[in-house]
Amino acid sequence: MKVGAESYGHAVILNLKGELTEDSLKVFDDAVNHHLAGKEVIDLVLNMEEVPFIDGTLLEYMLDLQERLSERLGQVKLVKCDENIRKILEITRLDSTFETYADMSEAVQAIGAQ
Repeated sequence: MKVGAESYGHAVILNLKGELTEDSLKVFDDAVNHHLAGKEVIDLVLNMEEVPFIDGTLLEYMLDLQERLSERLGQVKLVKCDENIRKILEITRLDSTFETYADMSEAVQAIGAQ
């Protein structure tokens, strides 16, 4: 798994590439913690365009992350989820837990509107 990042004021966009599985948790967690070290960051936008699969371990991690960000009055937002990821979110009933956007411009506008 590879993680790239872009900062937008109080939000960070993490561009993810590869499967989000227990094997990639350390890389993902390191990237998240690095960006959350700055107290001004309250929202994380996960660009899922190149993520073909997410397992239960990472879904649980994302729920914990959502809780951490809610303490900062922020949240996790997902962008460009493919059909497989959308189906996983639907089956696990997490589709209503995370805000999802079809493209990056929608997500950036939502960040700016806060």
